[in-house]
Amino acid sequence: MAKNKNALIRYRVINRCLIDYKICTKEQLIDACEDALDIRPLGERTIDKDIYDMRNDNGLAYYAPIKYDRNQGGYYYDDPDYSIDNLPLKADEIEALTFASTLLNQFRNTGIFSQFSGAVQKIVDAVNIQKANIQLPQYDFIDFERVPFVKGSEFLQPIIETIKNKQVVLIHYQSFDRDSPVEHTIHPYLLKEYRNRWYVIGLHEKYREIRTFGLDRMVSVEPARVPFIDKQFNARDYFKNTIGVISPQGPPPEIRFAVRKRQAQYLITQPLHESQEIINEEDDEVIFKLVVHPTYELITLLMGYREELRILEPENVKKDFIVALQNTLKRYQ
Repeated sequence: MAKNKNALIRYRVINRCLIDYKICTKEQLIDACEDALDIRPLGERTIDKDIYDMRNDNGLAYYAPIKYDRNQGGYYYDDPDYSIDNLPLKADEIEALTFASTLLNQFRNTGIFSQFSGAVQKIVDAVNIQKANIQLPQYDFIDFERVPFVKGSEFLQPIIETIKNKQVVLIHYQSFDRDSPVEHTIHPYLLKEYRNRWYVIGLHEKYREIRTFGLDRMVSVEPARVPFIDKQFNARDYFKNTIGVISPQGPPPEIRFAVRKRQAQYLITQPLHESQEIINEEDDEVIFKLVVHPTYELITLLMGYREELRILEPENVKKDFIVALQNTLKRYQ
């Protein structure tokens, strides 16, 4: 049976009272629940039903050993070690938590998540204990992708705080193509992760346009004494027609490309973008269409298919792709 939020809170309050005070009158349980919920008055029949449900409700599955002592006029746990928090999980629940804890454990020492490493470890330990109790097999046959340490993750927390509090920031930014850092004042709107790197997207104070900055290139971040400009930034709309973290202005072109049939299966089962469509299937290749900006990230992804892929149109994207391939060949000559 589904329970509302207040009922679930009352169960935990009753549980805590019976653990802390060993024996409690109905009046004490009512007072504790009223204080926890800030609801008054709470009827005796409500507590009576809560106790009944904690004892008997198959949906809750607490089966709490609550007894009543007529001499002391109070309720108590017949098993002094009992708590609704100690309920064992089912095998399928442990299996699901194993997946979740394994993924969570990968991020334990990464940037902002490092401050929660203790809590993550507790979750991992608890799941491992439960697994041992029901003798579930280890997932040695599943190998999750490792998340490497990324420079700049120490700026995650301050950037998050500035976005939440709508504060302008001054960034000392060391681009990969510069010898020294440059100052940028930005109104931050979004923190975005792409291929294990973090980026902040915001309005540039000087140029009055949306710019993207990689946290791995930041030298320092500090508050700026400038009024915040709220542009009502919509991340979904901004990145709708692009792959990666840069979104050029204007409508995107329609890009068509052919991929040999065997390699095409990778794109069919995992599309590059939501706009991807199959235009035609021939004997030896599949023709795809994308409606996106031809950003560096897109070209890099397409070049990863090497001789298995060829650009069909538009002509300017095709020429840029050919030039990139020719420049690659020159490095081997």
